[in-house]
Amino acid sequence: MVIINKAKGMRNMKFEKFKPENYKNADVRFTLRLPENLHQEISTYSNKHNISMNTLIINCIEYAFSNREDK
Repeated sequence: MVIINKAKGMRNMKFEKFKPENYKNADVRFTLRLPENLHQEISTYSNKHNISMNTLIINCIEYAFSNREDK
């Protein structure tokens, strides 16, 4: 789950820690190919905020879908 201060945007996103119980029925795995510089940005950000890269990516996807214009 992602918590966002909409007035301040993505810079103030707060992430919940990964909770395995939220994904106990999730059997979907896929490979995501990223440019090396984007992988490094994700890695640096997740390390700085003490969250996994997986959690960061899931939260960013959830944010994008909850804020899309075609809802």
